[in-house]
Amino acid sequence: MKELNMPRLCFYVSLRCNLRCKLCGSFSPYYDVHYHPDMQKLCGDVDRCFEIVDHVGICNISGGEPFLRSDFYEFINHVSKYKEKVDRFDVFTNGTILPSDKLLDSFSALGNKLRIVLDDYGPDFSKSAQKVMDRLILLKDTRVDRRKYHSGDAHLGGWVDYGISAHSKRKSDEEAKRLFAKCANHTVIEFCAPLLDGTLFPCSPLRRLVELNVIPARPDETFDLYDKTYTDDEIRERIAALYSKDVLSACAYCNGLCDDSVRYAPAEQLPQLA
Repeated sequence: MKELNMPRLCFYVSLRCNLRCKLCGSFSPYYDVHYHPDMQKLCGDVDRCFEIVDHVGICNISGGEPFLRSDFYEFINHVSKYKEKVDRFDVFTNGTILPSDKLLDSFSALGNKLRIVLDDYGPDFSKSAQKVMDRLILLKDTRVDRRKYHSGDAHLGGWVDYGISAHSKRKSDEEAKRLFAKCANHTVIEFCAPLLDGTLFPCSPLRRLVELNVIPARPDETFDLYDKTYTDDEIRERIAALYSKDVLSACAYCNGLCDDSVRYAPAEQLPQLA
């Protein structure tokens, strides 16, 4: 088979977070037990992924909050081995935790292939945002973007509500196709496919709907990279076919990420668990 080139890919290093944002796009606050694999497992999944995927345009490294991992630098050191297969790495943080010297050193290995995005939720939540920025700008050749998600002019107008829950109501097939055709997860982001526990998904809403048993894990939409019932070439073919789809099963239950989606104030905090 010809090479598998993916426009975007996302590695979740943890779904633990020190914020509890109501409309979190990763659904982090809604887990009883958060995905937080040991480093050997996490790096093994990365290795397996790059056995299947030949090239990635943009590789997101996200959470949760990645800087919560004291061993995050080990992950960056490991993923740096694949920098010739990736055009750019984007790391996301919420401006609450200062990066360690070890982490800054590991970032340096990615050089101008690294972009760090600090999502600033204002002084009530991103309390160390400026100190984090001051540390990150020490990195040579690394692009650092600070996105404002507070006050009246939040980045892209604010957040959206995907409407994902165990009780999500099903739309018609026609409505689902219309949503897919205008959803940025398809039209702009080109499936920022998250890898979680060795399985690739087209988008986070579909992943969450599968976890909630609202929709089944279909072989044309979820890709277990360790599934021995498929050869590596067959896994590549299934992933490649994703990009010619005109709808996903999740679209019948999701509100999407669209230009006309209602925007909400970012980082509204859920009550702390007892």
